[in-house]
Amino acid sequence: MSHGKKKRKRTSSAGSPPPELNVMPFIDIFSMLTTFLLVSASFMGMGILEVQIPFLSNSPEVKEEPQRSFSLKVDIEPANIIVTHQWTAAPVEKTELRFELNDADIAKFHTEMIAIRNKVPENDKVDLRADDAVEYEKFIKVLDSIKTLTETDPPLTVPPSKDPEKAPKKGRGSYLFEKVVIGSVLL
Repeated sequence: MSHGKKKRKRTSSAGSPPPELNVMPFIDIFSMLTTFLLVSASFMGMGILEVQIPFLSNSPEVKEEPQRSFSLKVDIEPANIIVTHQWTAAPVEKTELRFELNDADIAKFHTEMIAIRNKVPENDKVDLRADDAVEYEKFIKVLDSIKTLTETDPPLTVPPSKDPEKAPKKGRGSYLFEKVVIGSVLL
């Protein structure tokens, strides 16, 4: 008996099944690489910047005159109320008024604020600054004098508003100055 080499049978390629490839390890590796690639990639963010560049021309330069505007500032100190109002362009008219911080002078202050509003009806903004030592109750009284109109106040001569809800009214819910900017906040 011959126990030597076995002879291999040769088979034709038409009848034999193709060899199987195990591609699962490759799929696992590529899925891990794809995940790390997406996590570590920095994506480009696009934004639009609008830049206004002056155009060159031979036409003469048009200079705009500065508009004349009115500024009204109220400073509250521990014993006084200081009202400063001025026009920003020529002719500059600067006026400074002082009132004591008591109920009688707060009423005079309110009357003066009504007069200022009637004198410059297009101005509806007041800058209010208060000292740290001013009591809260007095600050609120001054703020109410700036902001609200009462039924006993004389009528305002402000131009009529297109919006009926913003038009000045008498009584509860009406405003003397609509915009009060409190500017004494320290951070």
